[in-house]
Amino acid sequence: MSKSHPQQWEIHDEDHRPSAESVAALAAFPTTQIADCGGPVAVVGPGITHRAGGRDFCGPALTVWTKPGDILFLLKAPDLARAGDVLVVDGGGRDDAAVLGDIMSGALSRIGVVGIAIDGAVRDLEGIDEVGMPVFARGVYPTTGSNDGPGAINVDVTLGGVRVRPGDVVRGDASGLVVVPREHVDRVVEATRAVDERESAWVAAMEGGAGLAEATGIDEVIRSRRESAGVHLP
Repeated sequence: MSKSHPQQWEIHDEDHRPSAESVAALAAFPTTQIADCGGPVAVVGPGITHRAGGRDFCGPALTVWTKPGDILFLLKAPDLARAGDVLVVDGGGRDDAAVLGDIMSGALSRIGVVGIAIDGAVRDLEGIDEVGMPVFARGVYPTTGSNDGPGAINVDVTLGGVRVRPGDVVRGDASGLVVVPREHVDRVVEATRAVDERESAWVAAMEGGAGLAEATGIDEVIRSRRESAGVHLP
């Protein structure tokens, strides 16, 4: 649990967001295909899961670091947010002090923020459900910790063991969260499109009567790897 940050008390407003077209192209794919693409994609570690609201979002990160359990800089975050953003909060993983609830979710929703991911705790799940804001978090707890600071906005943070920079694109759905570096979004889109095409071909083959092994060509893969291992069957 990090109680400090080298840029604590700083607030930055530089725009590192990739193009809306690139973000929309990535949003067309599920996290599973993005994670499988072989490109520069980070998968957020276990423990940060869907808690309330919708489950599906994709957008550039507005990042917040906060002293674990403190909400001071969270209250400032809406002033830096833009429509289409995803709020990413590094709360140090603390799960016994909520840093976000329905009021803040509502404020962010009115701006057009499309999702929230928190390495920490949230509360007011019923109210967040009413707002409809997709919220992923490490835990749920009914009280906050403090509103004294320090904190920082639009600095590098950590989410489930993954580094997230301002403008990196965060994709969330029912399977989890992935993070794509802002400078590699188009590259990852192309790599993920190839995954989608391959899987679509598998499905089409099975709909045509092929079995899973035939559709995926797995028998040839097993044969090749068996031979590489020096095993020769009669």
